[in-house]
Amino acid sequence: MYSKEENKIALQVPFSKNDISIQADVVEEIMRIDGLDQVEIPESITISPSVEKNHRKYLLREKLSNQLAGSGFHEMFTNSITNSAFYNELQLEKAVKMINSLSNELNMLRPEMLQSGLQVIAHNINRKNNNLMLFEFGKTYHQPQQHSYTEQQHLALYISGNVIAHGWNSKPQKADLFYLKGITENLLRSAAAEKISFVEHQDANLVNATTICIREIPVGIIGEVSPTLLKAFDIKQPVFFADLKMDELYHLKSKPILYKEITKFPTVNRDLALVVDKNVSYSQIERIALSTKINQLTNVQLFDVFESEKIGAGKKSMALSFTFIDEQKTLT
Repeated sequence: MYSKEENKIALQVPFSKNDISIQADVVEEIMRIDGLDQVEIPESITISPSVEKNHRKYLLREKLSNQLAGSGFHEMFTNSITNSAFYNELQLEKAVKMINSLSNELNMLRPEMLQSGLQVIAHNINRKNNNLMLFEFGKTYHQPQQHSYTEQQHLALYISGNVIAHGWNSKPQKADLFYLKGITENLLRSAAAEKISFVEHQDANLVNATTICIREIPVGIIGEVSPTLLKAFDIKQPVFFADLKMDELYHLKSKPILYKEITKFPTVNRDLALVVDKNVSYSQIERIALSTKINQLTNVQLFDVFESEKIGAGKKSMALSFTFIDEQKTLT
């Protein structure tokens, strides 16, 4: 019905046309019936450019993916629906269970990234693909209280077997925790992280586990998968695992990359052997050394650990190399 006074058209849409609900749908129908060739093409079109919000999340994810691929890693995608048999009672307390599960083996949403990755590793090892460097961007799901659910985004890293294959002029290099730690540190620096530290941590699924911190804020965990968990997945070789909380990394503010001329003055290295208690870690010594705020001190590196009854019970000797440089003059 058309009203000339109000310059309006009232339409009644048939029940069969359930896709017509707004004014634009009506215009589309009229154009389709009258013919698209009848619509004049204007000489110019004015549009407003779209502004993407929170684009750093996608840029950072792409950056880390490219860096890992360049380091020899392969990306994998696992199912976020998993088997509750992989988890203990404590983990299941706050897990998100499915009401209508697909099967008995797929009956809950995963509370951790580790177990789904171990399934992939076991699948590859059973097919003689023993040297693995894998990563995955995924989510974990939790139920902190009844009818309340949370999602967390993660970047999980897995290495197992050899990281360098056997060659005619080189021996194979086995994966270890320190290799994965170096990869993890490089990723964090690419994400604009500062003051990275590793703090000892107890974890039921990991051996020699440490918490990864940025400015003393926990952002992940790294360690060797425990033999008990490996046995549950029938994996007979060591697996090393790192888990980064991407939600924490997305909040880091990126900084421009700055370059400066290489100094003309030579560096000076001084080695120092320290006798300390066995429970003293290198990270503690490094933190103390850097806290002195000596401007010329640019690097501290551990190169030897020696333990013997000759240096005392419960003691060890840690040999460190200190690198100094002065950009204004030659050190004496």
